[in-house]
Amino acid sequence: MRADRAAPDDAGDDAWRLGFPREPSREVASSLRESDARLERRWRAFVANGRDARARGELVRAFARANGVGREARPRLWFAWSGAEAAKRASDTTYEEYLRAAELSDDAAAATTRDAQIEMDLARTFPEHARFAETGDALPALRRVLRATATSAAAGYVQGMNYLGGFLLLVMETEEDAFWTLHVVVNVMFAGYFTEGLKSLRADLDTLDHRFRCVSSEAHAKLESMGLAVKYFTARWLMCALIGCASVPIVLRVWDLIFVDADREPRETIMRSSLAILALQAPWIRAAEDMSSSVECIREAGSTIDNIEAYLQRVSLLREMHFPSKPAPAPAVTSTSRKRTSRYEPPPTPARAAMTPVANTLYASLVSFFSPTPSKTAVSTPRASGLAPKRLWSFEETQATPKRTRVEADGSGSHAQSSMFAKSKTPLKSPARSPLLAAR
Repeated sequence: MRADRAAPDDAGDDAWRLGFPREPSREVASSLRESDARLERRWRAFVANGRDARARGELVRAFARANGVGREARPRLWFAWSGAEAAKRASDTTYEEYLRAAELSDDAAAATTRDAQIEMDLARTFPEHARFAETGDALPALRRVLRATATSAAAGYVQGMNYLGGFLLLVMETEEDAFWTLHVVVNVMFAGYFTEGLKSLRADLDTLDHRFRCVSSEAHAKLESMGLAVKYFTARWLMCALIGCASVPIVLRVWDLIFVDADREPRETIMRSSLAILALQAPWIRAAEDMSSSVECIREAGSTIDNIEAYLQRVSLLREMHFPSKPAPAPAVTSTSRKRTSRYEPPPTPARAAMTPVANTLYASLVSFFSPTPSKTAVSTPRASGLAPKRLWSFEETQATPKRTRVEADGSGSHAQSSMFAKSKTPLKSPARSPLLAAR
């Protein structure tokens, strides 16, 4: 990439990245800047004939999904598309009243705990941004927005709201607009993500992992062989809608997609956006040499995208894909039969309970190998060596083959007579009286 093409970014025009520091790679930053310039030109041509984008018709949806929306129109459209404008009009409580309710809480202990958590998260919110520094003007506004949101939300304040609120403060025109947009995101669009237990978030993480298996089975198998899964590293991707996990221009386009379909499937949109990033990163995950390299590929996946148009096209392709349902676990089969159908499992003991799963499996395998089948009685068979079994046997004449039947020894040292020895006039002698032994 030529230096003169990246020069405008060095001139200080950072509105396209909301004042965040430039990407570490100069080539990536220049590519994102050019993509933003193309979006601005296309958006001006799209609305040149007076088209009302607030109506959110199918043509507007198609354009926003393929390109995004213009920088100047973004705050107004986000406020309308998200439903924040309608929620503000329909609410009987104003933003100022929510703030007063947060200050005059009846539960002083809960309010103290909430405010302490908010103060801790304020220090973690975009420390690299100048407006969120200790002397910046965004921290006091974010504190007020989070306190009011904690009062309006059913679950109170939940970690992760600070990134959403801080990002909306940088995009929306006023502090109050940022509050109402965050209010709708937390209570309506991503309601299950900010409740006790995070049940909906955990379910979507499982769905994301299953879909990644369908899209890139080799990369998923590579992670699975190392005991890893994408759901271990993508909780913030879904909860914060990629804020802090991808480049700012990428995040802005993803939020364009989320808000334009806010009345349909906002959670599906963020899952498709996350899956598209993982799909683009799959070749590097397959080529990773060890566990640390695989984890690094997932964590840095969002910051490696330099072609926004190709990324949005991948998201649109995933919209048309049909993913098979996740197979339900097979129910356990209980049998009352005493016949053994699997390997022998020794009875549980305190020592086995303290073992790790691997050691427990190894212990059960060893016991199964060296233990007889408990459901069958042990049957001794004649040994295959040249030694005679320690029993006395007689041979009886049958129609087919001679059958061996066991007889009791009478202690006299003689053997039972049979038809095989009928021509012999003298009985067999005991082995103890043989000539060989007598000669000795």
